[in-house]
Amino acid sequence: MNTGWHNLSKRWVTVLSLLLAGVTTYAQQVNVNNIQQDTALYNVFHSFTTADSNVISILHLGDSHVQAGYFPLTTASLLQQQLGYAGRGYIFPYNLAGTNGPEDFRWNSTVRWSSERVVDRNKSDVLGPGGIVITSQNEAPTLSFTGKPDGAMDNNFRKVQLLYDAGNTNNTVVAPDATITVTPAPFPGSPTMSMATLDFQQTSQSFQVRWEGTGTGPFHFYGAVMENGRNGVLYHSIGINGAQYQQYNEISNTLLAQMAVLKPQFVIISLGTNEAYGRLDPLAFRDEIDKAVTLIRQQNPSVNILLTTPPDCMRAIRKGVRKKVGKKKYRTIYHTAYYPNPYISMVTQQIMGYARQHGIACWNFNAVNKAQRDRFAGAWAPDHIHFNVRGYQLQGQLLYEALQQSYSHYLQQIKKNPVISNDQR
Repeated sequence: MNTGWHNLSKRWVTVLSLLLAGVTTYAQQVNVNNIQQDTALYNVFHSFTTADSNVISILHLGDSHVQAGYFPLTTASLLQQQLGYAGRGYIFPYNLAGTNGPEDFRWNSTVRWSSERVVDRNKSDVLGPGGIVITSQNEAPTLSFTGKPDGAMDNNFRKVQLLYDAGNTNNTVVAPDATITVTPAPFPGSPTMSMATLDFQQTSQSFQVRWEGTGTGPFHFYGAVMENGRNGVLYHSIGINGAQYQQYNEISNTLLAQMAVLKPQFVIISLGTNEAYGRLDPLAFRDEIDKAVTLIRQQNPSVNILLTTPPDCMRAIRKGVRKKVGKKKYRTIYHTAYYPNPYISMVTQQIMGYARQHGIACWNFNAVNKAQRDRFAGAWAPDHIHFNVRGYQLQGQLLYEALQQSYSHYLQQIKKNPVISNDQR
C-alpha cells in the first residue's frame, strides 16, 4: 500500500470534513431564523389569505424592547405593506406620562397629568390595555393627538376609540368634526368606565377632545385605538419599560382589557429580558409564562400565540485600576467591562421548553442574534441590553422574515392538501 497516498487521502478526507462542517454551520446560521412549532399559527395564516376582506388584529406585548416602538413597528409596517393597512391600532400619550414611546405621533394637553404603570410598586387595580394610565384632577381635561406625516407609520384614521373613566356618567365628550358615541368600556373596572367612539367623515391625522362635567374627582385615561376603515392588519404595540410576565399577571385586568378591547387573532409576546436581570427562579418563571398564556386563551380560545426569546444581552461591571500619577499620588481609573449574562440563556431555554411542551409557536431571537452577530455589530445601545434604532429595525425585519417563511410554507402545504385550509375555517 502506498503510505504517502494513504496519508494524502486522509488529509483530503479531513479537509473535506472541515469544509462540510463549515457548510453545515453556515446552513444552520442561515436557517436559524425560523418559527418553531409554526403549525400552531395556521389559523392566523389562513386569515392572512383573506386579508383583503377582513381586519386582522395583532397584539405585540412586551417590555422596553417594545415600548420604544422601533422593533414592533418595523414588523407591523412590513406586514401591512404585504397584507393591507387597517390603521395605527393602540396608541397612548407616553410623552404626557413622562416616558418614552413611538416617535411617529405626539399628544398635547392643557392640563397636568400623573401616571401609573404595571411595573410600579404601588398602582391601581385597573391600568387598561396598555398597562399604563394617566390621571388628571382637572374638571375639564383635554387631549389632542397629532400624527407625524413623515413618521414610521401611516397615522390616517377614520375612527378613534377613547378609553377612560371620568368618575361619573354625567360628563360630556366634545370633539370637533366627529360623531361621538359613548358606551361602557368593554373591559372590567369601575361602573363609570367608558369608551367614546369618534367617527370622522374624512380621513384625518389629528384630533382634539375635551371632557366636560367630570367633577373634581380623578379622571383616568387608558389610551385609544385608531382605525382607518380599510381591511388588512391592525397592529397593536404595547410595551412597558421593565415589564415582566409576573407583572402583567399581577394586574390581570391588563391582559383581560387587551383581549376585550383589541380582540387579537394573533398575540406576540416579547418578554424575558428583565427576568434575566433579577433573581431568576426557572420554574417560577415558567409558571408565569403559563399563567399569561392560560389567561389569554381563556378569554380568546382561538387566538394564536407566538413567544419570542430575548436578545443576547450582556451584564456590565465597573472596574477600577489604581495608577500612580505623581511621586506620592495615585488615581483610580474606572472602566466598564461587559460579559455574557448567563440568565439570558436560562430564560431562553424556559421559553423554548414551555413552547415545545404546549405546542406554541416560538421565535428564538436569542439564537438569531448570536448567529447574525456581524449584522448586529454597531447595533447595540451603550448598555448592551437594548439596541439602537438600527438594531431594533433589524430585529423587526428578522421577525417579519421568519413569519413570512412560515407563511410561505403554509401556502405550499394547502396547495398540496386543501383540507388544511378548510380546517382553519
